[in-house]
Amino acid sequence: MDEAGKSIIGNKDAVVAISKYANDVDRGVKRKPLLVSGPSGTGKSMAVHVVAEEHGWNINELNASDYRDKESIEKLISAAMQPKGLFGTRNLILFDEVDELSARHDREAGSAIKKLMQVARCPIIMTATNRWSLKIAFLRGAVDNSEFKKLSVQDIMEILAFHAKERNIKIDTDMMEAIAKRSNGDARSAINDMIALDGAPHDAIEAIWPRDRKVEVFATLDKIFTSNTLTSPLSAMINSDVQADMLVKWIDENIPKRYKDMQNLSEAYEALSDATIYAARASRSQYYTYWRYRNVMMASGVALSKTSYPNQQERYSFPGTITKLSATKESRGKGQAIAKKLRKGIHFSMARIRNWEMGMIAEHLKRVRGKDSEKEVHAALQAGFGLDDKELDWLADNA
Repeated sequence: MDEAGKSIIGNKDAVVAISKYANDVDRGVKRKPLLVSGPSGTGKSMAVHVVAEEHGWNINELNASDYRDKESIEKLISAAMQPKGLFGTRNLILFDEVDELSARHDREAGSAIKKLMQVARCPIIMTATNRWSLKIAFLRGAVDNSEFKKLSVQDIMEILAFHAKERNIKIDTDMMEAIAKRSNGDARSAINDMIALDGAPHDAIEAIWPRDRKVEVFATLDKIFTSNTLTSPLSAMINSDVQADMLVKWIDENIPKRYKDMQNLSEAYEALSDATIYAARASRSQYYTYWRYRNVMMASGVALSKTSYPNQQERYSFPGTITKLSATKESRGKGQAIAKKLRKGIHFSMARIRNWEMGMIAEHLKRVRGKDSEKEVHAALQAGFGLDDKELDWLADNA
């Protein structure tokens, strides 16, 4: 087996097909462009880069974050006409996520790609999530195929173990397996989850849900923070099963991770602020057309706030609210149980009891602590509401 097949975990046949393509090209064998397809996070782009590096190829890449209209693609024709660059290295044209061409922003891209394929004297490789997408129907019959499958749980765990060692992340086998099972075969999201959970409480794993959806949260954030078009981030948000109010928290937490320029930061937060205003108007008025404006501002508005490409080395962080909720889960549960007992004798809403009545009772408990009247107060609360000593101590210390 070739070196690429040994170094990439999973999808050995698909990786070998890419290597065979590269070997054929280097031997002068005439090959069609290669379409590498499969689910997100299975290693398609990485495999192409590894093979290209092994063969010493120079990569000219256009991905979904770039403008891929006719003019942008035609700029590649001069490179495509030259099989090798100035220093004798072979040129490779790589179209990443070619099935995400936008009819509005990637105008006439299909015809430009076909022209490029006709005149190119260098290899062309494209990646796609769905090779049957109508957006790339023009490629059918014109390309060879290498198809990636979802990675197994064991594959994901092997990948996580490697990255945990490389990044010095302390994670036990049980959590690693839980992350792998929730990844739905997506190694990239599993790695992001593991990095984000580094140092988090063990039950924070509950914030990671099974990824049985079109676009998971880290991929959605990638689209928002790295795109420079209107449609790509908006489409990612709409196709995500992450609720909009939760996605706002993710974006809010991670804007400083991706945008370093103060002007970019300011404009991104202003766009996110506008999004929350539209969300509040929709809730108050029950006029949910406002959601359209909310979606545009929190996705495309944040995306177009930047003036430079973000640093990919920064890792995403879970929203602080998730970590806090996880850390205080037991305490909040105990407070809720006490409030339910109090409600049987105090006929107010749960919100009123939690926000007002529990505080007043707690203050009274603190004042009598260590005094002769403490036993009398405890006895009255136990008889009136069924609270035990541990619950009374919790009230005095936490409410």
